[in-house]
Amino acid sequence: MKKLLFTLTVIIASTAMIFSQVDRKHPPKPLPERDIHFGKTEQFTLSNGLKVIVVENHKLPIVRIDLTLDITAIKEGEKAGYLGMFGQMLRAGTQNFTKEDLDEKIDYLGSDFYIGSTSMGVYALKKQIKPSMEIFKELLYNPTFSNQVELDRLKKQAKAELEAGDKTPDVISGRVENVLLYGKEDAWGEYVTEKTLNNITLSDFKTYYTNYFKPNIGYVTIVGDITLSEAKTMAKECFSSWKIGEVKQDIPTLKRNTSAIKIAFVDLPTATQSSISIIGLVDLKKSDKDYFTNVLGNSVLGDGTSGRLFKDLREKHGWTYGAYSILNDNYKRLGKFGAYAQVRNEVTDSAVVEFIKNIRDITIKPPTEEELSLKKSEYNGNFALMLEKSETVARFIRTQMMESLPINFYENYLKNLNKVTAKQIPISLNKTIYPDNLIILVVGNGEEVLDGLEKLGYPIEFYDKFGNPVNKPTGIKEVTDITLEEVLNKFYVGVAGSKEKLEKLKSLIIEGEMKLSQIPQPLPFVFKFLAPNKNITLISFMGQTIKQGFDGINIFSSMGESDKDQIEEFKHQKGYFPELFYTDSEAKIEGKVNIDGKETYKISITNGNNKKNIYYDSKTGLKLKEEATGKIGTAITEFYDYKDFGGYKFPTKINTITQEQNMSQFIKKYTINPKISDEEFK
Repeated sequence: MKKLLFTLTVIIASTAMIFSQVDRKHPPKPLPERDIHFGKTEQFTLSNGLKVIVVENHKLPIVRIDLTLDITAIKEGEKAGYLGMFGQMLRAGTQNFTKEDLDEKIDYLGSDFYIGSTSMGVYALKKQIKPSMEIFKELLYNPTFSNQVELDRLKKQAKAELEAGDKTPDVISGRVENVLLYGKEDAWGEYVTEKTLNNITLSDFKTYYTNYFKPNIGYVTIVGDITLSEAKTMAKECFSSWKIGEVKQDIPTLKRNTSAIKIAFVDLPTATQSSISIIGLVDLKKSDKDYFTNVLGNSVLGDGTSGRLFKDLREKHGWTYGAYSILNDNYKRLGKFGAYAQVRNEVTDSAVVEFIKNIRDITIKPPTEEELSLKKSEYNGNFALMLEKSETVARFIRTQMMESLPINFYENYLKNLNKVTAKQIPISLNKTIYPDNLIILVVGNGEEVLDGLEKLGYPIEFYDKFGNPVNKPTGIKEVTDITLEEVLNKFYVGVAGSKEKLEKLKSLIIEGEMKLSQIPQPLPFVFKFLAPNKNITLISFMGQTIKQGFDGINIFSSMGESDKDQIEEFKHQKGYFPELFYTDSEAKIEGKVNIDGKETYKISITNGNNKKNIYYDSKTGLKLKEEATGKIGTAITEFYDYKDFGGYKFPTKINTITQEQNMSQFIKKYTINPKISDEEFK
């Protein structure tokens, strides 16, 4: 699979965003503060309590209608996951149209519809807004939630996504973070599992729709090439018949973490990077008098590439691709502070020290005038760009209404922000963030990072990947009862029954499809191998065929130049299974490691600048995971669902995680020892 991974890495690299270098030695002069005026707008309320906001903008013949329900948190409990499917199920059929009918009508109009659990909207040309709103009304008033086929499809898709993300450090970190901050009994702390997905039924969507889709908690924004009079008429025609109803929202009170700063650690034995999150709940609302001081202070700390965290951890030390912080307000509950980065294992403890140092510094000492000037300049420029979009103006007005803010809150936003002084920032942030009461959440390889973290002196609590308290991980166990040769022989027997049969594999064709996190549609591929080292991968992408391979001497590619180190590695390849050719000088058995409840043998391989760890199931001998580190970075590959193909066992699902991309391969067919011509490798 390494040859296939090489091809995919090239594709991933080609789709990565390229950022220009910025000279940060001299900050730009502050942009002038501009007067903010929302222009021609109107707000009114229908008899059923629905609040309507209209913003005229006749630059383009486009109209956008958005419906938002003021719903804070709905606990899904044993049905966790159904709210994420709600929008697709609402669109999966109505009293008058099937899903196929709706898809055809929407496609014909060319309008853009979106639907979620708390919002829905349409974006259309003005000439198509009336027929588009007829579909909008049909979706709003007449959903049936009776499409079991669609629900089964969504469940299957959700399970696949769940499995793919369940081994990803940032996914695990996000889940455990919510459990630690909110608790599993809170709507914001619960998480989706395969069991909760299996519990979801059609009636769950009907119940939610009946209980919460009410006009008296709704806000409609109408934006674009439409007059106030036209918008008012359309709002009454579309929404006046919507029945008012009582909506009950049970919002449990959140409590801040009042104990001293501590580390919460999740052991991920195969992690080559640590995911660090410095988190805590905050009491912050837009209506607070020091709101703007907090916003500007957090911006100095960690908002973007000009923030202190990025400059320190990325530019000064080179430990991470990026380090940032967020400070989220909430008008009904407590908000959240968070500072985040993914760093190399060996610098995990050092990165934690720098995180805490930067957070404490911003709550003790005022930022420099240079820092403050730069951030104010960024806000002045970005805010002006945001107001170029009329939907932003409508969203601002809706927020003012929803959160009971002054009617001119956003028109005075920059004025209030620019009034903030450097001396005010540490005072406000200190009482908002509480820097000595934060949780340091680390998801990483305990064997490699725990010793360093323990030396920091903070109390450490241990959790599994679902936020359940566990004992301290035991790490790797020394192996004394098996040799490297015996581990590899287990692999030979597991795959083919014997080493001799494995050596008889001289050619191979693999057919399947891959899914990349940055590309929505699956990509069909065919991989061909011819001993000792020729290979080619053909990938169908956007109507074209991407070709990448090795002809025994050079790499040939439709994607760009060859990598010299990769060429040398391919030249030394002696067959499809590298296990057949490992030498004592490059392979070493490190010990036993528990991975997802399975005992594995960890083998380390060193070949020049390339290093990798491979984990073999101690019972079956099959390869479960591989960590490869080289010039292109680190890739973690997991192998699932082994099946028999012509007397050989191969994985039918392979997940690969790199710094740029997550990828899943779904293998449909392995053809053993087919006839392959040398001419194909050109």
